[in-house]
Amino acid sequence: MANWTASDGTLINFETYGNGPGRETILLLPGLLGSISQQWRNFIKPLSADFCVVLMDLRGHGRSENKAPNLQPDRMLEDVSGLLDFLEVSRVHIGGYDYGGYLGLMLALNEHRRVMTLFMHATKFYWTREAALKMREQLDPDKMAQNVPAYADQLVQEHGGRRWRELVRQSADLVSYLAQKGITENMAAQAQCPAIISLGDRDEIVPLAEAQRLSRLLPRGGLLVLPGVRHPFHSIRPIPMLPMMQYFYKNALQ
Repeated sequence: MANWTASDGTLINFETYGNGPGRETILLLPGLLGSISQQWRNFIKPLSADFCVVLMDLRGHGRSENKAPNLQPDRMLEDVSGLLDFLEVSRVHIGGYDYGGYLGLMLALNEHRRVMTLFMHATKFYWTREAALKMREQLDPDKMAQNVPAYADQLVQEHGGRRWRELVRQSADLVSYLAQKGITENMAAQAQCPAIISLGDRDEIVPLAEAQRLSRLLPRGGLLVLPGVRHPFHSIRPIPMLPMMQYFYKNALQ
Protein backbone atom coordinates (compact mmCIF):
# COMPACT_ATOMS: atom_id res chain seq x y z
CA MET A 1 0.00 0.00 0.00
CA ALA A 2 1.38 3.38 -1.05
CA ASN A 3 0.22 6.88 -1.94
CA TRP A 4 0.81 9.16 -4.91
CA THR A 5 -0.10 12.85 -4.84
CA ALA A 6 -2.22 14.17 -7.71
CA SER A 7 -1.78 17.69 -9.08
CA ASP A 8 -4.52 19.08 -6.81
CA GLY A 9 -2.94 17.57 -3.70
CA THR A 10 -5.23 14.55 -3.53
CA LEU A 11 -3.55 11.41 -2.17
CA ILE A 12 -4.27 8.40 -4.39
CA ASN A 13 -3.87 4.96 -2.82
CA PHE A 14 -2.27 2.23 -4.91
CA GLU A 15 -0.68 -1.21 -4.60
CA THR A 16 1.86 -3.03 -6.77
CA TYR A 17 2.63 -6.73 -7.08
CA GLY A 18 4.92 -8.93 -9.16
CA ASN A 19 7.54 -6.31 -9.91
CA GLY A 20 10.36 -7.60 -12.07
CA PRO A 21 12.62 -6.56 -14.94
CA GLY A 22 11.10 -6.78 -18.40
CA ARG A 23 7.57 -7.49 -17.18
CA GLU A 24 4.55 -5.88 -18.78
CA THR A 25 2.14 -4.05 -16.46
CA ILE A 26 -1.55 -4.64 -15.80
CA LEU A 27 -3.57 -1.86 -14.16
CA LEU A 28 -6.71 -3.12 -12.38
CA LEU A 29 -9.37 -0.48 -11.74
CA PRO A 30 -12.33 -0.93 -9.36
CA GLY A 31 -15.85 0.25 -10.01
CA LEU A 32 -17.91 3.19 -8.81
CA LEU A 33 -18.44 2.91 -5.03
CA GLY A 34 -15.88 0.10 -4.99
CA SER A 35 -12.33 -0.19 -3.68
CA ILE A 36 -9.27 -2.34 -4.16
CA SER A 37 -9.72 -3.69 -0.63
CA GLN A 38 -12.69 -5.70 -1.92
CA GLN A 39 -12.34 -5.93 -5.71
CA TRP A 40 -9.78 -7.82 -7.83
CA ARG A 41 -8.19 -9.48 -4.77
CA ASN A 42 -8.49 -13.05 -6.11
CA PHE A 43 -6.89 -11.98 -9.39
CA ILE A 44 -3.70 -10.48 -7.97
CA LYS A 45 -1.69 -13.63 -7.22
CA PRO A 46 -2.27 -15.46 -10.53
CA LEU A 47 -1.81 -12.33 -12.67
CA SER A 48 1.32 -11.23 -10.80
CA ALA A 49 2.96 -14.55 -11.65
CA ASP A 50 3.56 -13.18 -15.16
CA PHE A 51 2.92 -9.44 -14.95
CA CYS A 52 3.53 -6.44 -12.75
CA VAL A 53 0.07 -5.72 -11.32
CA VAL A 54 -0.99 -2.24 -10.18
CA LEU A 55 -4.26 -1.48 -8.39
CA MET A 56 -5.53 1.97 -7.43
CA ASP A 57 -8.45 3.35 -5.48
CA LEU A 58 -10.35 5.93 -7.51
CA ARG A 59 -10.34 9.40 -5.95
CA GLY A 60 -12.82 9.66 -3.11
CA HIS A 61 -12.95 5.87 -2.86
CA GLY A 62 -11.34 3.48 -0.41
CA ARG A 63 -8.10 4.95 0.92
CA SER A 64 -7.85 7.66 -1.75
CA GLU A 65 -8.73 11.26 -0.94
CA ASN A 66 -10.63 13.75 -3.06
CA LYS A 67 -9.73 17.43 -2.74
CA ALA A 68 -12.25 18.29 -5.47
CA PRO A 69 -15.94 18.91 -4.66
CA ASN A 70 -17.13 16.25 -7.10
CA LEU A 71 -16.17 13.22 -9.20
CA GLN A 72 -15.18 14.61 -12.58
CA PRO A 73 -14.27 12.08 -15.31
CA ASP A 74 -11.41 14.11 -16.77
CA ARG A 75 -9.87 14.61 -13.34
CA MET A 76 -10.19 10.89 -12.57
CA LEU A 77 -8.56 10.12 -15.91
CA GLU A 78 -5.70 12.46 -14.99
CA ASP A 79 -5.27 10.44 -11.79
CA VAL A 80 -4.88 7.22 -13.76
CA SER A 81 -2.48 8.75 -16.26
CA GLY A 82 -0.53 10.57 -13.55
CA LEU A 83 -0.05 7.44 -11.47
CA LEU A 84 1.24 5.55 -14.50
CA ASP A 85 3.66 8.41 -15.17
CA PHE A 86 4.80 8.29 -11.55
CA LEU A 87 5.40 4.54 -11.81
CA GLU A 88 7.17 5.06 -15.15
CA VAL A 89 4.74 2.75 -16.96
CA SER A 90 4.78 3.71 -20.63
CA ARG A 91 2.73 0.74 -21.87
CA VAL A 92 -0.07 -0.94 -19.94
CA HIS A 93 -2.81 -3.55 -20.06
CA ILE A 94 -6.06 -2.40 -18.44
CA GLY A 95 -8.58 -4.43 -16.47
CA GLY A 96 -11.55 -2.35 -15.40
CA TYR A 97 -14.73 -3.29 -13.56
CA ASP A 98 -17.85 -1.14 -13.90
CA TYR A 99 -16.75 2.52 -14.08
CA GLY A 100 -13.14 1.35 -13.97
CA GLY A 101 -13.69 -0.08 -17.44
CA TYR A 102 -15.13 3.25 -18.58
CA LEU A 103 -12.00 5.02 -17.33
CA GLY A 104 -9.90 2.42 -19.13
CA LEU A 105 -11.68 3.23 -22.38
CA MET A 106 -11.13 6.94 -21.79
CA LEU A 107 -7.42 6.28 -21.33
CA ALA A 108 -7.29 4.16 -24.48
CA LEU A 109 -8.88 6.98 -26.47
CA ASN A 110 -6.63 9.67 -25.00
CA GLU A 111 -3.35 7.73 -24.95
CA HIS A 112 -3.68 5.07 -27.62
CA ARG A 113 0.06 4.38 -27.66
CA ARG A 114 0.10 3.67 -23.93
CA VAL A 115 -2.83 1.22 -23.69
CA MET A 116 -1.93 -2.17 -25.17
CA THR A 117 -5.17 -4.00 -24.34
CA LEU A 118 -8.43 -3.23 -22.56
CA PHE A 119 -10.56 -5.70 -20.59
CA MET A 120 -13.86 -4.16 -19.45
CA HIS A 121 -16.20 -6.10 -17.18
CA ALA A 122 -19.76 -5.02 -16.32
CA THR A 123 -19.19 -1.54 -17.70
CA LYS A 124 -22.28 0.56 -18.40
CA PHE A 125 -21.46 2.49 -21.58
CA TYR A 126 -24.90 3.58 -22.79
CA TRP A 127 -26.18 6.10 -20.25
CA THR A 128 -29.49 7.37 -21.55
CA ARG A 129 -31.37 10.04 -19.64
CA GLU A 130 -33.84 7.42 -18.45
CA ALA A 131 -31.11 5.05 -17.27
CA ALA A 132 -29.35 7.88 -15.45
CA LEU A 133 -32.55 8.98 -13.70
CA LYS A 134 -33.24 5.42 -12.59
CA MET A 135 -29.71 5.07 -11.23
CA ARG A 136 -29.94 8.43 -9.45
CA GLU A 137 -33.01 7.18 -7.61
CA GLN A 138 -30.98 4.22 -6.36
CA LEU A 139 -27.97 6.35 -5.43
CA ASP A 140 -29.70 8.00 -2.49
CA PRO A 141 -27.76 7.38 0.74
CA ASP A 142 -30.81 7.67 2.98
CA LYS A 143 -32.78 5.16 0.90
CA MET A 144 -29.77 2.86 0.75
CA ALA A 145 -29.35 2.91 4.52
CA GLN A 146 -33.03 2.06 4.93
CA ASN A 147 -33.59 -0.42 2.09
CA VAL A 148 -30.19 -2.13 1.75
CA PRO A 149 -28.52 -1.67 5.15
CA ALA A 150 -25.99 -4.45 4.53
CA TYR A 151 -24.71 -2.64 1.44
CA ALA A 152 -24.66 0.67 3.29
CA ASP A 153 -22.59 -0.98 6.03
CA GLN A 154 -20.19 -2.25 3.37
CA LEU A 155 -19.78 1.29 2.02
CA VAL A 156 -19.05 2.52 5.54
CA GLN A 157 -16.31 -0.10 5.90
CA GLU A 158 -14.77 0.62 2.49
CA HIS A 159 -14.99 4.41 2.39
CA GLY A 160 -15.51 5.59 5.94
CA GLY A 161 -18.52 6.48 8.04
CA ARG A 162 -18.03 10.20 7.51
CA ARG A 163 -17.79 10.25 3.73
CA TRP A 164 -19.74 7.36 2.21
CA ARG A 165 -22.95 9.39 1.95
CA GLU A 166 -21.22 12.22 0.10
CA LEU A 167 -19.51 9.70 -2.17
CA VAL A 168 -22.89 8.22 -3.10
CA ARG A 169 -24.24 11.68 -3.93
CA GLN A 170 -21.16 12.48 -6.01
CA SER A 171 -21.57 9.17 -7.83
CA ALA A 172 -25.16 10.07 -8.70
CA ASP A 173 -23.95 13.37 -10.17
CA LEU A 174 -21.26 11.52 -12.13
CA VAL A 175 -23.85 9.23 -13.70
CA SER A 176 -25.88 12.28 -14.79
CA TYR A 177 -22.74 13.80 -16.29
CA LEU A 178 -22.02 10.63 -18.28
CA ALA A 179 -25.55 10.70 -19.70
CA GLN A 180 -25.00 14.26 -20.94
CA LYS A 181 -21.30 14.45 -21.82
CA GLY A 182 -19.96 10.91 -21.76
CA ILE A 183 -18.13 8.98 -24.47
CA THR A 184 -20.14 8.80 -27.70
CA GLU A 185 -20.20 5.90 -30.12
CA ASN A 186 -18.21 7.95 -32.62
CA MET A 187 -15.54 8.52 -30.00
CA ALA A 188 -15.42 4.88 -28.91
CA ALA A 189 -15.06 3.75 -32.51
CA GLN A 190 -11.64 5.44 -32.55
CA ALA A 191 -10.19 3.01 -30.00
CA GLN A 192 -7.20 1.22 -31.48
CA CYS A 193 -6.29 -1.42 -28.90
CA PRO A 194 -7.69 -4.96 -28.67
CA ALA A 195 -10.62 -4.94 -26.24
CA ILE A 196 -12.81 -7.50 -24.50
CA ILE A 197 -16.28 -6.49 -23.31
CA SER A 198 -17.10 -8.92 -20.50
CA LEU A 199 -20.52 -9.27 -18.89
CA GLY A 200 -22.40 -11.66 -16.67
CA ASP A 201 -25.57 -13.05 -18.22
CA ARG A 202 -27.46 -12.09 -15.03
CA ASP A 203 -26.22 -8.49 -14.88
CA GLU A 204 -28.97 -6.25 -13.48
CA ILE A 205 -27.51 -2.98 -14.78
CA VAL A 206 -25.93 -3.67 -18.17
CA PRO A 207 -28.17 -5.39 -20.76
CA LEU A 208 -26.46 -8.05 -22.85
CA ALA A 209 -27.56 -6.28 -26.04
CA GLU A 210 -25.68 -3.14 -24.96
CA ALA A 211 -22.48 -5.08 -24.28
CA GLN A 212 -22.73 -6.81 -27.64
CA ARG A 213 -23.31 -3.49 -29.39
CA LEU A 214 -20.25 -1.95 -27.75
CA SER A 215 -18.09 -4.96 -28.59
CA ARG A 216 -19.02 -4.63 -32.25
CA LEU A 217 -18.52 -0.87 -32.19
CA LEU A 218 -14.90 -1.15 -31.05
CA PRO A 219 -12.69 -1.88 -34.09
CA ARG A 220 -10.82 -4.66 -32.27
CA GLY A 221 -13.51 -5.59 -29.77
CA GLY A 222 -14.75 -8.97 -28.61
CA LEU A 223 -17.54 -10.14 -26.30
CA LEU A 224 -17.25 -12.45 -23.29
CA VAL A 225 -20.43 -13.60 -21.53
CA LEU A 226 -20.02 -15.24 -18.12
CA PRO A 227 -22.79 -17.65 -17.09
CA GLY A 228 -24.55 -17.13 -13.78
CA VAL A 229 -22.75 -13.85 -13.00
CA ARG A 230 -24.60 -10.76 -11.78
CA HIS A 231 -23.36 -7.16 -11.70
CA PRO A 232 -21.72 -7.07 -8.23
CA PHE A 233 -18.04 -7.93 -8.32
CA HIS A 234 -18.38 -10.60 -5.65
CA SER A 235 -20.56 -12.66 -8.00
CA ILE A 236 -17.62 -13.15 -10.39
CA ARG A 237 -15.97 -16.55 -10.26
CA PRO A 238 -12.28 -16.43 -11.24
CA ILE A 239 -12.93 -19.35 -13.59
CA PRO A 240 -13.52 -18.76 -16.51
CA MET A 241 -12.84 -15.00 -16.34
CA LEU A 242 -9.26 -15.23 -15.07
CA PRO A 243 -7.96 -17.64 -17.76
CA MET A 244 -9.59 -15.47 -20.42
CA MET A 245 -7.84 -12.39 -19.06
CA GLN A 246 -4.49 -14.18 -18.92
CA TYR A 247 -4.81 -15.46 -22.47
CA PHE A 248 -5.99 -12.08 -23.73
CA TYR A 249 -3.15 -10.11 -22.14
CA LYS A 250 -0.53 -12.57 -23.38
CA ASN A 251 -1.79 -13.11 -26.92
CA ALA A 252 -3.93 -10.18 -28.08
CA LEU A 253 -1.01 -8.35 -29.66
CA GLN A 254 0.50 -11.36 -31.43
